[in-house]
Amino acid sequence: MINFRFHIISLIAVFLALGIGIIMGTAVIDRAVVDRLERQQSSLRHSIDNVRSTNSKLEQELKDEQSAANKLADEGSQRLLNGVLAGTPVLIVGARGAEADGLNDLVTLIGRANADYRGTLWLTNRFVLDKDNEVRDLAEALNVPSTTSAATLRTTAMNRLALALRPVSATAGPVEIDNTVISLRSAGFLDYSPAQGGKADQFPALDPHTRIIVVSGVKAVVPDRLLMVPLVHMLVASRTDRDPIAVLAASGQPPVDNKDDTFIGPLRQDRSLTGRLSTVDDIDDFAGRLAAVLALADLGEGRFGDFGRGQGAQRLLPAPAS
Repeated sequence: MINFRFHIISLIAVFLALGIGIIMGTAVIDRAVVDRLERQQSSLRHSIDNVRSTNSKLEQELKDEQSAANKLADEGSQRLLNGVLAGTPVLIVGARGAEADGLNDLVTLIGRANADYRGTLWLTNRFVLDKDNEVRDLAEALNVPSTTSAATLRTTAMNRLALALRPVSATAGPVEIDNTVISLRSAGFLDYSPAQGGKADQFPALDPHTRIIVVSGVKAVVPDRLLMVPLVHMLVASRTDRDPIAVLAASGQPPVDNKDDTFIGPLRQDRSLTGRLSTVDDIDDFAGRLAAVLALADLGEGRFGDFGRGQGAQRLLPAPAS
């Protein structure tokens, strides 16, 4: 007769067999999983090595292309632009905050075109006029009542600056010396970066053949609709007391989203400006800088156009004169 002890031993044997089976099965499965993971890791490591090798090759190719492009820009500009602006005075007027990366290279190309670079006049962030002392200082610089609104002060300043930068008409009769630039500089609303050999405290006199490059864009400290767009309008406006002046509006790169095009876009869309100025939207690129110099030369012949890669551009470069 089977006793209770036999039942206990039988149950223990069954559970022990089950435990051993589970352990052995788990070990086999775990080994298979580990082997598969090791193979995947090895494959992934090999893929990563291939990607790194490809990236290194592409980086070297990019460096070679950039080097070749820089060399082409350097050597090509010497041949293409030599004498294009011989003796022509060129002044740059820019908005702080919108300094284009290619601006210094543009100045170099202007020099290679044998132009007479007159320096760069910067409109500072004080034109924001969001502080009482800025409003007071601008009113004092313009010699108008301190109660004048910020918008009216800004418009008055742009109008007077535009007049100061335009040649006086020979038929206008005697005109008082305009001290606008001096007054605005003294009040901190203008900065002046002279050409090599020039003096920062001496703004040069501008003659009738001066050509002006106005540089701004979405990063300008003062919104373009309040400052630089009105300035461009005033520079090219018809006046009996001022002769016309050649103006080129430029920006560093066309924005990805056209709604962010705060400077070149509005100028191109304004039909009242057609035939009054030229625009270039990509002076951060060599093609844009080349277009800017060639467009400046065309302005002297009464040829206007919109150049670059942004919306409204007619061509990458000005067409040859017909």
